[in-house]
This record gives sequence, structure tokens and C-alpha cells, in this order.
Amino acid sequence: MLGFGSRLRVGVDIGSHTIKVVAVEKAGNRQKVTYRTARPIYSGKQEYDLDGPKRSQITPILVDIFKEMKVQPKRMKNLRAVVSGAHVAAKEILALPLEEREMQSAMTAEARKHIPLDGSEAQVDFQVIGENPEDPDKVRVLVAATTKNTFNNLLETFGELEIKPTIVDLEPLSMINSWMGFNELPDEGVVVLLNIGARKTGVTVVGRTSMFFSRDIAVGGWSFTEEIMKDYGLSYEEAEKAKFQYGLKPDLPKVEKEGGGLRLASKSVLDRFGDEVNRTLRYYVKETGQSFFQKFVLVGGGAALPELEDFLGSKFNVTVDVYDPFTRMEVEAGNGEAPEGIYAGAVGIAIREQ
Repeated sequence: MLGFGSRLRVGVDIGSHTIKVVAVEKAGNRQKVTYRTARPIYSGKQEYDLDGPKRSQITPILVDIFKEMKVQPKRMKNLRAVVSGAHVAAKEILALPLEEREMQSAMTAEARKHIPLDGSEAQVDFQVIGENPEDPDKVRVLVAATTKNTFNNLLETFGELEIKPTIVDLEPLSMINSWMGFNELPDEGVVVLLNIGARKTGVTVVGRTSMFFSRDIAVGGWSFTEEIMKDYGLSYEEAEKAKFQYGLKPDLPKVEKEGGGLRLASKSVLDRFGDEVNRTLRYYVKETGQSFFQKFVLVGGGAALPELEDFLGSKFNVTVDVYDPFTRMEVEAGNGEAPEGIYAGAVGIAIREQ
């Protein structure tokens, strides 16, 4: 049985396709993973829902996970959660130095420009990063925003299990926190983190002195799966398996199905993915003047797609790493079989300091 004392932190990342849970025991500089699991929300003949999973689908999976952990959910003292979706934004802006109440009001107004509202108010937090070297009269502010509906839906999901998260963080921030928890930012240039999820890919740019930037592009793992389903008449489950087995290159071995040949050709989606990433980075260069991209870091469930690492490295002439958050952590045997990159968000929120 896991001991849920003050040193154990549980990170939960409820994605649109998979629920990820990581339990991390912290003692000094030592980080030990005592439990991890990644459970698909859709299985068997269930098809992926672009509108996202329902609470009725999520809650039973969480119940089963906590049962496997051998702990009553309401006994968890330090559970943290990641909030994600269409109504989430993280952005750095320049602002005049203000008192906290005035800054909160100003950042709330700013956040409304960057997140699509859903009929509810914006839920906003911010952190002053430091002075702006180019304009000493202004400060750099990192703004994290979602909507009250999105935020409350997450809390209500855990509320059904009598859990109140101690920390809730945005997906792009938990992802970059995971990487920065074990890696140093370069002295020059920036790092580009690509969080390849099911519905979308989050592009986050971070540097030691350069502007923090985060934007979603509407190409994700589902885009590749959908193309294979349409082109070859496969079910969702069959296309998912084919995608990871045969990769994204067009020149792949044929797979016989019902007397015919199947040839996977995901090039059009792959090119569209590359074009969207390129368009996002060009915008970043235009806004900041920073064009030195030190490396790409791939996280999320789609990070394990075959050939994606080579495709991006060739297209952008840059080093590409598939991030494994567990390389510098001690992991108890028998914990988790999913690709390590899918756990980045859950690890990021679990290791975050208060």
C-alpha cells in the first residue's frame, strides 16, 4: 500500500484521450516514482470524441486507478491536477508595475484577449518574472488563464470522489515545468517544446532571457488516425494500432486486409503538422527577434510516433529529443508501460513546488 504522507505527491493529467497519474515521493533532492499509469479513455469499439470525454467516462477510470493504488481518494493529502483544453492559455506580456489588486484586474482584462470564453468569466493567475531589459518602466508578467467553467468542471470531477486538488496548473506550464525540473535552459537561444496530444499540439517556447510563448495548433494524434481511417476504411482501434506500428512515412510495407493491400500514407498530415509548427515559430521570430532554436523537445502521447523525430530534425535542421521525465528519477519496478513522454504533464505537476 502506498503511504500518502506529506512527502508523496500525486499528479493527475486528464487528457482528451488518456488519463495519466504519477505518484512521486520526495526526500531532499531525491525523487522516487512509486506509481504511474496511463489509461486510455476510449477502448474497444469506442471512437474518439472530438468534443472531449464525459465525466461519466472519466470518473470510473479514476476510481479504478485509486483502487489499484490501494488508497481511498479522500485520504489523498497532496493531489495535484492539470487543466487542459481549448479554454486554456499561458502567455508572457509586458506591463507597468502595479499593486497586486491592480495587476490582477489588468491581467484578467488581458487574458480575455487570448482565451476563447465559454459563457463564463476568466479564471486568471499571474507571476511577475522580472524587469524588461529593453524598457525599464515595464515588467515581464507570465499570465495563466482558463475559464471558470473549465476550472470548475475539473474540480467537480474530483469532487465526486471527495478530492480537492492542492494545486491546479495549466497544461503548457506543467509540461515545461517537467522538463525544466531536470534540465537547464541554454545560455543562448530557446527550447521549443512540442506537446503532441490527441486533439492538438501545444507549441511552447522558453529561454533564459527570451519571451515565454505558448500556442496550440490544430493538428494532433487524432489527425493522423483520422486520415488512416478514411483512406483505408479502418476502425478507430485498427487505425491507432497501424499508426504506431507502421509510422508516418508514405513508403511503408503493405499490410494485407480483406484480400487487398494497405499502404499507409500520412505525408499530407505530416506536412501540415510541419507547416503549422513553422508558421508558429515564424510568428515568434517576428514578435521577439529570437530565431536561435537550440532544440525541439517532444512530449505527449504522440511523441512516440515513428519517424516524427527525424522529420522535424530534417525540416528545421535542429536537434530533436523525445523527452523521458523518468531518466533522472528512481522508478519502482513494474510501474507503467506507456511511452514515457505521455507522463510529462503529470510529472510536472507532481514535482512542482508550492
